Amino acid sequence: NASLGKTDELVKTIQSDHWNSCHIVAKGNRLLHYVNDVLMSDVTDNDTVNRKSAGLIGVQVHVGPPMKVEYRNIRLKEIK
Repeated sequence: NASLGKTDELVKTIQSDHWNSCHIVAKGNRLLHYVNDVLMSDVTDNDTVNRKSAGLIGVQVHVGPPMKVEYRNIRLKEIK
């Protein structure tokens, strides 16, 4: 596993008291996740048995203390 940067520096990108932008690029089995225009995750899913290439889109909140999560301006764009 390669690192995209130092954890402390990446965490500084996330704003706890303002809206954050999230941009996800899915190209085949490769997923790029950007938060506030900073690449946070670059994943290639090589699990041909369990991966999904079509279906529902969901959002996830990680386990932790109680929190409030809000989403706005969700847009989907299919690029061919």
